[in-house]
Amino acid sequence: MKDNSLYKLGGISSMLVGISYVVIAVTGLLLPTALTYGNDVQSPFMYLEENLGLLMTQYWAYTLGAVFALAMIPAVSATVQHLNEGWVRWTSTLATLAFAVTILDNYWAIVMNPLRAAAYITGNEAWRGALTVPGAPQWIDVQNWLGFGAVGLWILVVSLLALRSNVWPKGLAYVGIAAAIFYFLALAPDIIPSLSGVVIFTVVSVGGGVVLAPILYIWMGIFLRHNGSS
Repeated sequence: MKDNSLYKLGGISSMLVGISYVVIAVTGLLLPTALTYGNDVQSPFMYLEENLGLLMTQYWAYTLGAVFALAMIPAVSATVQHLNEGWVRWTSTLATLAFAVTILDNYWAIVMNPLRAAAYITGNEAWRGALTVPGAPQWIDVQNWLGFGAVGLWILVVSLLALRSNVWPKGLAYVGIAAAIFYFLALAPDIIPSLSGVVIFTVVSVGGGVVLAPILYIWMGIFLRHNGSS
């Protein structure tokens, strides 16, 4: 008897990942720009208290979405692994690492950011200086090479393989390819700082990802669930 539990679990998880992206997008729109696109090192401390609920919601959405992604990746990869095992295994490992780091980074933010904000507000100048040292690492994935780059590469590989062999619905494969491109566009400002000030570029790259990512993951979840039921 065929065991479809991988596809069933992966399908449910993929839909939950899509929902988490919707929550991330909504909270991102509601948060002040100083906490989303601002470069002021004091912003996370000065604006945290009045936006704590939104920030915690966003951090938890990132964390739980990444947890569910760890169940989604093996199911998605299994649909195309027979087409090119080497590329699928390598990129799926990178994507798994990326989502694992996302869990660590955002859980760290959940625990530590309120404590650091309180220390900044109540501390002396020495404390404030230590907390706002320019370039001080606060995350593991500082430039989003994993979160955008590795995940985008995995999505691109599995989508191209699926499109070439008609393993997925063609529309789903095309959405995957488009989403991968927007992942790479979202990575660009982190490695080319001059692009971060280009408003149109930011709107197109981030906005496109916000729209396409939920569509991709929810549609993928429906597809995997159908596979698991057949």
